[in-house]
Amino acid sequence: MNLNKMMESKRRCKIRAYNNHVRRLKEKCFSVSERLQYIRFSNRKLNCLRWHNNESREHILKKLDICIELKNMNHIFITEAIFVDGGRADIIDLTSGIIYEIMNSENEKDCDEKVKNYPKEFRIVKLGV
Repeated sequence: MNLNKMMESKRRCKIRAYNNHVRRLKEKCFSVSERLQYIRFSNRKLNCLRWHNNESREHILKKLDICIELKNMNHIFITEAIFVDGGRADIIDLTSGIIYEIMNSENEKDCDEKVKNYPKEFRIVKLGV
């Protein structure tokens, strides 16, 4: 066996898989594909509710309510989206370009600091629990 041929084949396979994944995302998202460029590639789980262990039950339920509404409107969203330039948003509605921030334990000042790192292409909506 030629080890170099095996390594080259593996590299081509990974590139092909990556390109197929991007193509499927673009087909699924149509008009939202340009907004996906701001989200870290490994974090593009579409229409899926995600949360962290340190989030309160009320915070998670509020996210669930928003996600259900977005799904009923046939919008495409990402929860706990991590941006390429840093920062993490609760919910991003890719269809309309809105970031939903749920303010549970953080105050207005902390939320404003967090929002400064978000891409300017999105509109931010702050919601209470």
